[in-house]
Amino acid sequence: MDQFNELADLQEKDPTKEVMIEAFRKHGTLQSYKKNEFVFQENDQPSGAYYVEAGLIKISQSSEEGQGITLFLRYEGEIFGNAEILTHIPRKRYARCLVDSQLITLDARKFLELAKENAEFAYSLAVLGARRLLQTQQMVETLICRPVAWRLAWFLLQLGKPTDQGLEIQVPLSHEEISYVIGCSRQTVTETLNKWREQALIDYSKKKIVILRPNQFFASV
Repeated sequence: MDQFNELADLQEKDPTKEVMIEAFRKHGTLQSYKKNEFVFQENDQPSGAYYVEAGLIKISQSSEEGQGITLFLRYEGEIFGNAEILTHIPRKRYARCLVDSQLITLDARKFLELAKENAEFAYSLAVLGARRLLQTQQMVETLICRPVAWRLAWFLLQLGKPTDQGLEIQVPLSHEEISYVIGCSRQTVTETLNKWREQALIDYSKKKIVILRPNQFFASV
C-alpha cells in the first residue's frame, strides 16, 4: 500500500498549478470534443497547450506496425500538450478523447509569452515538469518491480470514484489498451479481472467495474 500512497501523493492537487489553470481560463478558449475525436495527431505543429476541464484524454504513439500504444491518460484538471511548444518540435504522439470532453486551449504564442515573461507561470510550469518526471520514474519502477495484478489495481484506482456500492470505474479502454499502459498481455488483463470477479472482489461488466470492498481489494494485491 505504501507505493499506492506515493503514487497518489504525486497526483494530488498542486497549489502551484492554480497559477497555470488561471492563465488557461483567462487567455484560453473552451472547446468541446466528441468521444474518439482527435485533439492533435502525430507530426502536427503544436498550436496550443490544453487543460482538461472535463473528460478523459489518452496520449498514444503509433508502433511500427501502425498500432496505437497508449502511453498516458490525462484526467480532469490536468494539462497536456505543452512539451512540444517549449521544445519547438512537431507532435511525437497523438491525443484522442476517450469520452465527450471539454478542453481549454491556450494558444502556443501566448503560452510561450507567459512562460518567458510571467515568473509565477514559469515556476508553475517547472513544477509540473518535475512532478511528471517523478511520476514517470515511479511508473518505471512499478512496471519493473510489481506483479501484473498490482499494476492493474493501481490503474483502476486512477479511474475510480467512490459510490455507495464501492469504488466505481467507468472503463473507456479495451483490455488490449489497458495492457499497453500496465505492460502485460491482453489475455492477462482479462484473466485477472475474471479472477477478481470469481472472488467477489469486483462486479464487472464490459465498460464498468465496481470494486465492492476497496480496502480488502487493495490488501489482496
